[in-house]
Amino acid sequence: MTVASEHLHIKVPATFPIEQFDSFMGAAKSTLLPNKGDPWREFGGASNLIAWRYRACIEYFERYIHLWMNPPSAEPFEVIYERERVWFGAFVSGVSCIESTSYALYALSSHPKVLSVKFGVKEQRQCSPKTLVEVLRPHNRAETLVVTLDQMLSSSEWSHWSELRNRMAHRSNLPRIIYGGMGSSPPASKPVQFAGTSSTRETIGDEAWIASQCQWLSGCLKELLVSGARLASGV
Repeated sequence: MTVASEHLHIKVPATFPIEQFDSFMGAAKSTLLPNKGDPWREFGGASNLIAWRYRACIEYFERYIHLWMNPPSAEPFEVIYERERVWFGAFVSGVSCIESTSYALYALSSHPKVLSVKFGVKEQRQCSPKTLVEVLRPHNRAETLVVTLDQMLSSSEWSHWSELRNRMAHRSNLPRIIYGGMGSSPPASKPVQFAGTSSTRETIGDEAWIASQCQWLSGCLKELLVSGARLASGV
């Protein structure tokens, strides 16, 4: 963990883009304050979640690896529950981190000093990275942020994370792949071995794969914060 910034009251993992977060918050506050209207209220609630959800995601992944490397001696179904709990938590928290950032960016864009886009009850309920980018697309000032959002939305990681979050949140757990062998040893097991479903692809990976997912989240968030700061500053 690293020490919290001037804009945070919790500690965050060292991989959290804290410099970019501080710049984003500083630029946004300069624009939204001193008038504490609807844009500021919605921005404040969403921006508070960014670091919280990021930290939770990384902690869940770390716990998942710990369980893999140090299998507990609990009842089998208790072990399965704990493993599935942290796996689910990692992807829910990671997607929430990006979606909270998008909500904050939408609220920021609604301020008259920025883009003055409509952000009423309907827009707030339907807000997502996809709806945000379409609202911003006609505005030249938001060009950098639009490019950043387009790149994220077209990435295989975002698609994969969203698939896994939606499957586990709304449908079922992921079916774990279990190997057997006849006359020879089965393949070496990996911490991530899930078969595909009607709405998710096969997901297989080792500790390095999990680390790469954490790196993707950090890089994606960093780019969104940089682009958001530019939008707030009118650069």
